[in-house]
Amino acid sequence: MEKLNVFVSSTCYDLSQIRTNLYEHLESNGYTPMLSEYANFPINPSEKTIGNCINAVKNNADIFVLIVGNRYGSMLDNGKSITNTELLAAKSKGIPIYVFIDKKMMSILPVWKKNKDGDYTDIVDNTKIFEFISEVRDNEQLWVHEFESAQNIVTILKTQMSYLFKESLKLKSRFDAEFDDLFKNNLSNKAINILLEKEELYELNFFIQTLVDEIQKKESIKHDYEYRIFLDTNKSIRDDIELLGWLQDRSDFVLNLIASINNLINTALPIYYGEPGVESDLKGLYYISQTYSRIFKKIIDWTIETSSTVVDEKRVVLKNHLASLTRRLIEDTWSFPFEQRKYLDKILLDDSISDITMTLTLNPDDEAFNGFDKEFNKLKKEVFN
Repeated sequence: MEKLNVFVSSTCYDLSQIRTNLYEHLESNGYTPMLSEYANFPINPSEKTIGNCINAVKNNADIFVLIVGNRYGSMLDNGKSITNTELLAAKSKGIPIYVFIDKKMMSILPVWKKNKDGDYTDIVDNTKIFEFISEVRDNEQLWVHEFESAQNIVTILKTQMSYLFKESLKLKSRFDAEFDDLFKNNLSNKAINILLEKEELYELNFFIQTLVDEIQKKESIKHDYEYRIFLDTNKSIRDDIELLGWLQDRSDFVLNLIASINNLINTALPIYYGEPGVESDLKGLYYISQTYSRIFKKIIDWTIETSSTVVDEKRVVLKNHLASLTRRLIEDTWSFPFEQRKYLDKILLDDSISDITMTLTLNPDDEAFNGFDKEFNKLKKEVFN
């Protein structure tokens, strides 16, 4: 089982020992501690310090622990500290956040609020630290724990992590009770949350989310097509009669793929997606998303195999016309799920939009089809006349 990544955010210098103790605690209890001064912290050499920290929160963190002492730290161009910016990234991501503030700072905070122009240089490096603490407690409405030592933080984290684990088990139990084994190992977290929360148009939202999820799994093979990455041995056809048969089979096959994906959205989807007030078939909707993705892969595979086939030089134009039949098709098939995602988001924001029909009409590239048809008929005349 993959370990949870716990990102620890604080000013380093005044809290270095606490950070060390916390790292040891998290590591010994089966978590992956993420502290910027340790070797396991993900670093992109081309990024600045703040860029690496923000990316680590966005891309790797599962849990965010904020520790505030008496130093605000260096400020960025936006006037906020690195710690403050890391917190904003964690909030934006929506991961669990645990905040610990030095008890001495909490005791002096009311004094600062009454006299913000006072001299606090013996206590803090920058009075913006008081503003930050106030913002965290009042505006961000985060639950704040006071601490005097690392042991205080460790004790509270043990309790809070236990609660978090129990909530995860409850969520899993609820999911297992409501949805069958088909979904358990395949759905993204976003799709699972849509099913559990059951907000407005959740069935359509679920379908579009799984459609996006499944097509994104094929992004690497889309890149193979775009960059002409041909990994298999090229087929070679030198005989014109054999070439005619191959061209006919290949063109028939791709036309069947086009018909299949059109039928999937225009015929099968209305069957599984219920009318208003009628429950949709979630398994059927997921089947459509998976099948849509499989057909997309077939189209890519067909294009790569066709493009990489070797023919006589005088037949290359004909072969290239055939391979280009899917030029527009690939782009349209790829973009459809993302267009539907935007369309649904617009519906959810605008109550006046009531039309929720979803149709798709895909066709081979017109220019390529006309060129193929012309060259194919020309080859037939040469062979049979």
